[in-house]
Amino acid sequence: MSLTKSQVESIVRNTITEYVSETTVSGKMKAYVMNEERKMVIKEMPEPVPKADNMIVKINYASICGTDFRTFMKGNAKITPPRIMGHESAGVVIHVGAYAEGKGFKKGDRVTVAPAVGCGKCWSCQTGHTNMCDSLKTFGFQYEGAFAEKMEIPKHVIDMGNVIKIPDSVSDMSAALSEPAACAFNAQTYLNIQPDDYVVIYGSGYIGCIHAELARLAGASKIIMVEIAKPRIEIAKKMIPDIIVINPKEQDTVEEVKRITNGRGANVVITALSVPSAHTEAQIIAAKRGRISLFGGIAGDGKGYLDSNLIHYKELSIHGVHATTAGMMKEIIRYVEEGKLNLEKYVTDVYDLKDISEGFLAIRDRNAMKVLVHP
Repeated sequence: MSLTKSQVESIVRNTITEYVSETTVSGKMKAYVMNEERKMVIKEMPEPVPKADNMIVKINYASICGTDFRTFMKGNAKITPPRIMGHESAGVVIHVGAYAEGKGFKKGDRVTVAPAVGCGKCWSCQTGHTNMCDSLKTFGFQYEGAFAEKMEIPKHVIDMGNVIKIPDSVSDMSAALSEPAACAFNAQTYLNIQPDDYVVIYGSGYIGCIHAELARLAGASKIIMVEIAKPRIEIAKKMIPDIIVINPKEQDTVEEVKRITNGRGANVVITALSVPSAHTEAQIIAAKRGRISLFGGIAGDGKGYLDSNLIHYKELSIHGVHATTAGMMKEIIRYVEEGKLNLEKYVTDVYDLKDISEGFLAIRDRNAMKVLVHP
């Protein structure tokens, strides 16, 4: 059974003092794991071991993201089992080694972690694009993840600046949702949205809605969302009342975009879903000199969906995007702190760790927008 936000927040407040006062961490803990048979199970795993150069965080919230959901449904060959999954998190520090103390952290700090960690040495890292690292390591993939009672933060993660303190005015729920929002922020750094722009977003999930919110903050003239699932349409319209919705099951997307934009087309198109045909249609509905973000990755080799002549003659700019950086997460948290973004409103359900499978089913069967896990 899911808990209400207030119930879970009460649990967190009542237990945080107990965990912060711990001086040792040992034994076993419950975690959601891809096991050796590549099955997703709740099982006991070793607790993180306190070291002089690491930190240990008691997880207050971990969020189920699109990648987690696809792994739940279809598996993921990129994960080497056994591995604790989950990479969107917020928690409280219960162990601080001397190295982390020297970096300004202390027991009791509320933190979130930028989960994609660069090596710090390659050209991408040296130029500030750590998400493009040649040897990228990610929580829930190469590092043990956040779907657990506790999570270790190794020295290298601290050294790379991927541990972010949560401001007092920002809730743990919002902090746990900052990483996917920062991925959308990363995509929009390429798009240069202007006040006169028409923006089309394919997909009305959490990412699609955050893209709409950021486009609105940038002053976009009209924001059009393309979505076939009526329950998601209703949720998106409730979250962002001024969006225009096109349902391809009932309308011709190309013709509707042409009509809404007075024949200009979309200055910006964002494919916030994993549907290959959207990549092709994005080029058709784009205005001349339009900018396209292929945000949602697609299965297979990804070939055969782009039209070189459309790109050439319309002078289209097409951008990819992968993950985000600690700096962009800090920007999103600042937006929350300043009241520009309300991430917590997107939380549909909160589940205990033992009921995490119900959270995945809520996404599959009830179009849940954002599901949090409270270990």
